[in-house]
Amino acid sequence: MHRLRFTEEKILEFKGHAVRLQKKRIKSLRLRLIPPYGEIRLSVPHWYSDSKAEEFLHSRWQWVVEQKRVIHAVHPLARQQYMEGEEILFKGKPYTLRTARGRRSSVAVAGDEILLSVAGNASSGGTAVTGAQAPEGGAPADEARKIMENWYRRELKKSIEPLVEAWSARMNVPLPQWRVRKMNSRWGSCNTRDIRINLNLELITMKPAILEYVVVHELAHLLEASHNRRFKSILDAHLPGWRLLAGELKGGPTGDMVL
Repeated sequence: MHRLRFTEEKILEFKGHAVRLQKKRIKSLRLRLIPPYGEIRLSVPHWYSDSKAEEFLHSRWQWVVEQKRVIHAVHPLARQQYMEGEEILFKGKPYTLRTARGRRSSVAVAGDEILLSVAGNASSGGTAVTGAQAPEGGAPADEARKIMENWYRRELKKSIEPLVEAWSARMNVPLPQWRVRKMNSRWGSCNTRDIRINLNLELITMKPAILEYVVVHELAHLLEASHNRRFKSILDAHLPGWRLLAGELKGGPTGDMVL
C-alpha cells in the first residue's frame, strides 16, 4: 500500500473568518496564525473530518481572537486601510487620516492629522478618497497604501540614519550598511559578516525610543552575535532601559517577534 503523501487543502468558513484547512499525514493538530494579516491555518491528520476540525476550532477560538488582536497590534501597517477619518499610527502617536484627490500625490502632518493627497482628477476639488470612490484609472485604497508606505519608508530612513551614525561611533563598531524592509517575524536583523542591518518598516509606527533600541540591539550584534550574557551586558552598558523597551515589542503571533 502506498503511503499518503499529499496535502488536501480547502477553505472553511468559521465564525465569519476564512480558515485554511490542510490535511496532511501527521499525528497531531497544528493551529497557527500567519502574520502580517493573521491568516488562520489549521493542519490536521488526513483522516480528520471537517466537522471535527470545526469542533477543535470552536475549543480554541478565544486563543485565535487573542492572537488576531496581537498580530494587529504588532503589524499596524497590515491593519491600516488608509481611509478617510481612519486613525493611523506614526512614530508612536495616533493621527486622523484626511484623504483627498489632488494634482499630485503627497503626505503631510498637520497637528493631530495626516493629510494624504492622491493624484487624480484635479476637477474633483479635493473630495475624500474612500473605498467606494474609485477614481478613474485605479483603486484608491491600493494607491493610498502605496503612497503612505513610501512616505513611511522615507520618514523612517530619516530617523535611522543619525541613529546608526551616532550609536556606531558610541559603541565603537564599524558603520554598517542598512536598509528598511517589510519583515513578518523580526523587528531587525544583523549580518555580522557583511556588516549590514535590516530594520522593519513597522518601526515607523512606534515611538522613537523603540526604534533607537532596535538600532542599538542590532549594532550590539557586531560585538556579540548571540543573545548571551555578554550581549545583554553590552546593552546594559549602552542603553540601561532596554528591557522595558524590549517588553513593549513582545507578543508575536506564534511566539515573540524577534530581533
